[in-house]
Amino acid sequence: MKGFKAISSDDKSMEDLSITIDKQGRLCLNAGMRRELEAEDNKVSLYLFFDQRGRRIGLSKKSDDPNVQPFNFDARGYCSRAKSFLLRNEFDYKSGAIQLIFDEHIDGGYAFREKGSNYTLRQEKNGNLE
Repeated sequence: MKGFKAISSDDKSMEDLSITIDKQGRLCLNAGMRRELEAEDNKVSLYLFFDQRGRRIGLSKKSDDPNVQPFNFDARGYCSRAKSFLLRNEFDYKSGAIQLIFDEHIDGGYAFREKGSNYTLRQEKNGNLE
């Protein structure tokens, strides 16, 4: 179909994989993400990445940089040590929780974007931005 993107039935973006930044500045893995990481009732250490241009958060079980320390998530999927990461990357979680949904796999990791953040600005003929 012209103008449409084909979606495969095994596309992970159709599953319920998401992370949430809560009002206390904790990063939280949802149940689907914990299942995906095989960490449903276990602690897990994950490396955090940030895509400045796309404002996406990346999660991975490994990092190419041996000097980077992972973030620890408890058995419920919470990481309370991510607050400085979130503040440095200007996530305004104090106004309310922010849900990020799975966007794509990148180099064995997972990329998440804010809901609705895949829109681009368009300029009308009169100069107004939509």
